[in-house]
Amino acid sequence: MDLVPQTDTSDALLPVVGGAAVNCAVALSRLKVPAGFVGVLSTDAMGLRISEHLRCEGVDVSLVRRSDRPSSLAIAQVKPGGVHFDLYDENSAGRSLTPSQSPELADTVKALVFGGISLVHAPAADAFEQLMACAEDRLTWLDLNIRPSVIRDDDSYRLRLDRMIRQTSVIKVSDEDLAWFGPLPELRPDQLLLHTRGADGVEARMGNWQHRTPAPKVTVQDTVGAGDTFNAGVLASLAHADVLGPIAKIDKPTLAQAIAYGVRAASYSVSYPGAHAPTRKDIE
Repeated sequence: MDLVPQTDTSDALLPVVGGAAVNCAVALSRLKVPAGFVGVLSTDAMGLRISEHLRCEGVDVSLVRRSDRPSSLAIAQVKPGGVHFDLYDENSAGRSLTPSQSPELADTVKALVFGGISLVHAPAADAFEQLMACAEDRLTWLDLNIRPSVIRDDDSYRLRLDRMIRQTSVIKVSDEDLAWFGPLPELRPDQLLLHTRGADGVEARMGNWQHRTPAPKVTVQDTVGAGDTFNAGVLASLAHADVLGPIAKIDKPTLAQAIAYGVRAASYSVSYPGAHAPTRKDIE
């Protein structure tokens, strides 16, 4: 649950459903792509609210597990450089997923999105790494989305990300991610790197192919959920084109079109407070 400033003139905080995976799933659903959430939600009041939010947005929650551990909290502070989050995740429900609880994926699942604080702490981080390893020929998407405030063991976390980077189809990074992680390992020609740079748009690279997508000029309310919405936009465009699968088999014009769609989705999102995902009609 994100606690965000209620107004510019008040110290009150407004609870808003958030979290990278939830934001991405909701954005996909609003863009008319069937989406589901894999993980553990708390049975506390906030966990119930998150679950109901997902259900109302049309996100499949059949693979959700429940725990009496507390929900994670993120307190947002709007600063000149963007939104800063103080994260409270110790002993949370989200951390409690174990590898033995990883679900078997139906054949209808075409893509898996990983990232954020769910990859920081065991056992959940182990479960998600295992799930990526079992993805077979599905498209896998790794958004580093690094949050230094919750990292306790830099080396262990860095090694996990390094292993997952080598496995995944798509790696999405921001300037902040690279500032913490440093240079990425050398990528294979069949892996797509997407580097989001805020107002400077997105730089894409796969093998010898390089492509830059500019961002439209918009009035920014805040950047909460922008990366999650970008992820959903790209995947939604690929789904609408019926090409979700091995990234190297997607023709470059279709890939460039999908990246542009993701940029438009994210640009719409930052024009509103909070993780405000657009509908397909909003983008078009």
